[in-house]
Amino acid sequence: MATPRIISLKEMSALVGRSPKTIWRWWSKEQSFPPPHQNNGRTIGWNEADYEAWLNGEWQK
Repeated sequence: MATPRIISLKEMSALVGRSPKTIWRWWSKEQSFPPPHQNNGRTIGWNEADYEAWLNGEWQK
């Protein structure tokens, strides 16, 4: 079974064309973006599947 790909904040910012600050606002205040996951206790990122669901309008809070 393949490990899900994790997208970093920097990469996510480039993918959606918005600043990291905007991505955090979407997630924390507006709750219109999938929450990040903690990796190895040090870094955060998003599962590629969550990003694709958000992109296709299928992501649910």
